[in-house]
Amino acid sequence: MSKILDLLLRPETPNVQKDLRRQEYEILRLSKVYGEPFVITLKGLPYGRAVELREMADYEIHTVLAGDGDGVFKNPALLERHKAETPAELVKLLLEPGEIRAISVEVEKLSGFRSEVLRPVHPADAAAEAIEKNSETARTTS
Repeated sequence: MSKILDLLLRPETPNVQKDLRRQEYEILRLSKVYGEPFVITLKGLPYGRAVELREMADYEIHTVLAGDGDGVFKNPALLERHKAETPAELVKLLLEPGEIRAISVEVEKLSGFRSEVLRPVHPADAAAEAIEKNSETARTTS
């Protein structure tokens, strides 16, 4: 079996449709407003949802909503308090346009977009790596 298949068959291989990356982010303006850290949890999106959102009008707002790891912007009490008809409207009431864009970008990064995900492997690099691994194996078995 090939090395790639061996790696993909290992138990630590994530299911990126289910094991979505999560990260906490501080919204600096709101931290200043409240006098304490205003931290939200964002999550990455599965492929189908990310593609679907890119085709929507106001995709940045919908990306913020889809990536809201705690469902803050869908909270009924918060919607009622701000008299927002929809979560999308609430996002526009609470966040500045630049914050919406920045949050959207971070959700995209957690989803594997806008990040360096590939690098070319040059034949010389691969050969040097193989030689180094063989040397390490020889040292550990001696």
